Amino acid sequence: MFAVMIEVDVRGVDRESGLQATREHVVPAIRQMPGFHSGTWLLGDELGKVLSLTVWDTVEHAEAMAERFGPGTGPAGQATVLRSEIREVAATA
Repeated sequence: MFAVMIEVDVRGVDRESGLQATREHVVPAIRQMPGFHSGTWLLGDELGKVLSLTVWDTVEHAEAMAERFGPGTGPAGQATVLRSEIREVAATA
């Protein structure tokens, strides 16, 4: 399995509307992508950066996710992807 870690700048995004967009649009769209296994979306820190970690069955599916939500893209509203990394999963619990 392979994980995709994405960091998103959400400064200037209203917290409630950002949460709503994530829950109603971003997560359902990602869940429908081929090879999706699981995902976790974390709230923003004091610098306005949120993180997501999704797990995929193959490196090709992880790469498709990383390309769709690569640096410079806007997953929702005024949010902007800052970085996207793919890593092989060593263990889960």
